[in-house]
Amino acid sequence: MKFSFYLTLSCIFLNTSLVFAKENLNNIYYSDIAKKRPIELYDNNQKQNSFNGCKDLFPKGNPRETTELTYFNKSKWGIRELCSDNFAVLYADRTKTPLLVIEKLSAKQIKNKGEGLQRTDFFYADPRTPTNGRAKASDYKNVQPSVDRGHLAPAGNAISARGMAQTFALSNIFPQDSDNNRGPWRKIEADVRKYISRSEGDTYILSGLIFDKQENSVKIGKNKVWKPSRIFKLVYNPSEDKIWVYLMKNESTNNVSTPISYKDFVDETGVKFAFIENNGSSNYIPNNSSNEENVLIENIKSKLIGFLQNFIQTLIIKIFQ
Repeated sequence: MKFSFYLTLSCIFLNTSLVFAKENLNNIYYSDIAKKRPIELYDNNQKQNSFNGCKDLFPKGNPRETTELTYFNKSKWGIRELCSDNFAVLYADRTKTPLLVIEKLSAKQIKNKGEGLQRTDFFYADPRTPTNGRAKASDYKNVQPSVDRGHLAPAGNAISARGMAQTFALSNIFPQDSDNNRGPWRKIEADVRKYISRSEGDTYILSGLIFDKQENSVKIGKNKVWKPSRIFKLVYNPSEDKIWVYLMKNESTNNVSTPISYKDFVDETGVKFAFIENNGSSNYIPNNSSNEENVLIENIKSKLIGFLQNFIQTLIIKIFQ
């Protein structure tokens, strides 16, 4: 009986170890490409300045109804349309940041995402943007008050090793208050994934930046990367007819913003999306149990998972040496 138990346990451990080892090798492979030849992270369609190669990521497959925003001048801001494996970026050369990132995820994708998939943590200048219209990793160093390289498409939403590497392109990154990024914003990202894992059909996530001060926005680094005053995340599930929005100031806080309706979001920001306006908007707001205690729990869980992943990695390396 004991032998059978230990044999089963050993098989489970070996299988898990092999999965982690495979994902770790994939991560190393794509990290190396990001460091040396980042353009090779993208296929031919993704190298074009067009959303034609990723229409499937947009509600109703219509990029225009999602990205025709009125709070900036397209010609003056140098707008680019950038496709990646699992997200699309409306990018501005002027701000050297994304303005809006669109994702589409389902419960099946969340469930089947690669086990052992880890952050590559290598930030790189997106080669699809011009040198005079992009940020560099050095722009984020020695900034006071400190900022993180905040993701609009979270690394935690990646469902493949290449997709993970793509989330670290600086075209998906913006100057985010460090406490904000590591506390409430991380909790919001986790809450959205939790909702999607239990939802029906596809869920669209629109994450964006608002520059209330426009040209007078805070700018960081040698390349003058604009720091947004507010950030938002809109969640839309057409199958369940649910829409809600998280809207936060880009400042130090431990408080997770209370979800608001799309109508309240429009009233607060003036930002509208045609795909919602044309269909009529839902005022659904999820129950918000988020608080400082939950943020602390999420941080502890994240650190514990990271510790276990590193432990298994080290163990695998020793086994195969």
